[in-house]
Amino acid sequence: MLPAEPQRTCIGCRQVKPRSSLHRLAVVDGAVVADPKRVAGRSAYLCRDPACWALAEKRRALDRALELHASAQ
Repeated sequence: MLPAEPQRTCIGCRQVKPRSSLHRLAVVDGAVVADPKRVAGRSAYLCRDPACWALAEKRRALDRALELHASAQ
């Protein structure tokens, strides 16, 4: 039996989805970058749907998930 694919929660819509269907964002050298290579450190996942990106921005979910502060942006 194959192991189940890891599940992650989108910080925009808060739906749990397979990790492969989400974009991973991480903080690298103080900047938020798309992270296809899975660098170590704090990260967040977002759906590929532009509405989720807008919702995450409106809720400031990315700032919270990545523990960003106003002075770091």
